[in-house]
Amino acid sequence: MDIFYNKHYITADEQGRIVDGWSDGPHPDRDTTGAVCINEQGGYQFRLFPGGEENPPLRTADGIPLWRWDGERVVPRAGEEIAADRLPGLKPAKLSELSAACNAAITAGCGVTLSDGSTGHISLTAEDQINLTNACAVVEGGAAGYPYHLDGELCALYPAADIAAMGRAATAHKLYHTTYYNHLAAWVRRCGTAEEVSAITYGAELPEDLAENMAAILAAAGGGTDGV
Repeated sequence: MDIFYNKHYITADEQGRIVDGWSDGPHPDRDTTGAVCINEQGGYQFRLFPGGEENPPLRTADGIPLWRWDGERVVPRAGEEIAADRLPGLKPAKLSELSAACNAAITAGCGVTLSDGSTGHISLTAEDQINLTNACAVVEGGAAGYPYHLDGELCALYPAADIAAMGRAATAHKLYHTTYYNHLAAWVRRCGTAEEVSAITYGAELPEDLAENMAAILAAAGGGTDGV
């Protein structure tokens, strides 16, 4: 009795990562140009190895190839190889995460000490920033005071010195967080592993060289010493 075999094929990218695999049993008309036949006497369903799992997964859940063609045989990819593949996609996602955290920190606002020694808090949503900028412009133009409100307080007429104090506090707060994010982003971009990228969070202590550079920038700007 004649025995009928199926051929099993793989395709690999320029780095040898196996990106597809199939049997000509279910796919008799599939183009095999550029493919490698890894088994000329296979069964109906595709297998990477004789006696191995039928139609095995070729990628991780997030799409990273699990196997490599070394020119002669199929070999599993090392964990560090797979992790390295994740790095290009992880960095933009981490930067987006940190940028969102920076924006949230800015809009949450900051504390301010007024001329009489009392303290309060100002929010810094986009609208709040516009309102405070307008208030500062008015008192800089010579007005003795301007109506504004601290969080949780009724609107009140604050003297020019207090409006100026609010403006300075807001500027220092925003400067701190935008500068901190910029240095976090530099840290992310220079990371060499997925684990390093994943470990960076908003509020993390910067590496020594980045921390020193940030401190120098803030000192030169004359403020921005908020904590995250």
